[in-house]
Amino acid sequence: LLSDMQGSKAEFDQMSLTLKKIISEASQLESQPKNEELLLEVVDLEKRMGEMNDSLEEARVHASNEKRVKQVKKGIDNMSSYWRKRKRQCIEFISMMEEATEGTISLKKCLKGDGPIDIDSDEAAVVGATAFAKRKKSKISLAGRGVKGGAKMGGDGSGSLRPDERFIGVRLTAQGKPERVYLEE
Repeated sequence: LLSDMQGSKAEFDQMSLTLKKIISEASQLESQPKNEELLLEVVDLEKRMGEMNDSLEEARVHASNEKRVKQVKKGIDNMSSYWRKRKRQCIEFISMMEEATEGTISLKKCLKGDGPIDIDSDEAAVVGATAFAKRKKSKISLAGRGVKGGAKMGGDGSGSLRPDERFIGVRLTAQGKPERVYLEE
């Protein structure tokens, strides 16, 4: 009987230890997130990752756009410097002609388009384009029908750029930078 009691006590102690281990394991498992919670967390993390990928793509596009803008500005600067050089050469030539002809050929008249030498200067081109646009506008308003302004880019709702209908031409500023000229109403 004593040996049975000792055997039972040893078995009881062993089962108590096993029970304690099982309880500690169960409490450990209870403290960890459940499958449903993990699925929600995975969905949330995937959503954040998608947003980060989108912002990464925007950053890459922005960087390439900046590079393109720099290239275009460099091209504009190169063309405007070439334009200034040619204009300076033409003005020097007409000045020499004015000196050689003792004022018969006037630089100011030639640049306006009224001189004996017909020059396609920026000023003359802008004056001609302004006169043409005013004549066209008066014809449209006299007719009283038709669409004013003509066709527009992006009229299909695509959101593309639309040209300004008042744009006439380009001329160089005093600093040598190209400047847009618009028809004034």
